[in-house]
Amino acid sequence: MAFYVGRFRDMETKEFEVEVVTPLFLGGADPRKAELRTPPIKGALRFWWRALYGSDDLEDMKEREGKIFGSTTRKASLSIQLEDVGDVKPALGGLPEGAKIKTTAKGRTFRISIIQYLAYGLCQYDRSKKRNVYIREHLLPGTKFKLLLSMKGNPPRQQILDSLSMLVRYGGLGSRSRNGFGSIHIPGMSDRLKREGALKSFSALSSRSGLFRDFPARKRWEDALSDIGKVYREARMSLEPRHSFKKRPLIAKPLIVKGEVNISERHSKPYFLHVNKTPDNTYRGQILFL
Repeated sequence: MAFYVGRFRDMETKEFEVEVVTPLFLGGADPRKAELRTPPIKGALRFWWRALYGSDDLEDMKEREGKIFGSTTRKASLSIQLEDVGDVKPALGGLPEGAKIKTTAKGRTFRISIIQYLAYGLCQYDRSKKRNVYIREHLLPGTKFKLLLSMKGNPPRQQILDSLSMLVRYGGLGSRSRNGFGSIHIPGMSDRLKREGALKSFSALSSRSGLFRDFPARKRWEDALSDIGKVYREARMSLEPRHSFKKRPLIAKPLIVKGEVNISERHSKPYFLHVNKTPDNTYRGQILFL
């Protein structure tokens, strides 16, 4: 096999140690099986690059984005590799319930798990066991792996690193990442939040963005996720009376009620629930609004 050393010229590689903070539901061909893959990570970096550096000049944005992440007509200048993933062990179920919240259905009041509320779609009610069970595997909090970003040519390196910073500090990977799952930690990662500029036609940072982080430090990730989950649910339910669905689609669509799709249009949630691991090994929740 021929070995072409020329493809490594002008290549800069940065290595990061990544730790999973909250359960990470990231699948492959079989979405029920947990699997670490590079395409979803590149997709998440692309999203946060748009949030930071995108513009409503779509042709210009497409050109600049293509130079970094690739397009149908050009090769990406950024490539991603994962290392130390051989010992990553997926798990099915076993998640803590976190705080309990009150809800009412069919005239009676009972308590449900806020973690399971946030994980809607990842677990379902098992009539034989009379409880919710998770139907998709996840990577456990505390799981570690190495992320290698290789940049060839002359891409905007700082923009790439800023996008990674946003993913680590405010976003997540995998299913229900906007509900606080799939939060990750990289030691020493700086904060690149820039709330400035005009509103755009897509999810992006602007002067109208908001960050809610007046939540206490917790010893366990599930307590930090419970804090922000309860605030999010209370705000969502306070928009309008139960069984009224005029305002709730403003948060996200489609809206599914009683197993049926009532509102089928798609609109991603503009709120990003996230759990940060702090330097003193505690956990603190926050909510970012784009």
